[in-house]
Amino acid sequence: IYKIIAIDYGIKKNILRYFSNFNCEVIVVPCNLQAKEITKLKPDGIFLSNGPGDPAATGNYAIDIIQKL
Repeated sequence: IYKIIAIDYGIKKNILRYFSNFNCEVIVVPCNLQAKEITKLKPDGIFLSNGPGDPAATGNYAIDIIQKL
């Protein structure tokens, strides 16, 4: 089983069901969770969900987190 961290920018439940087809444990975390907290979960992979928000506004905090990951 692969452990996937899904960073929630407005994730849709259908996407989470899709991961279950591939024998993945998915842990959904808030979009502003710091990189060090995400890495403590020891994921095999990280999924950046789509979202309804303004990408420019999300970039104010998300870019730093993603670069650290």
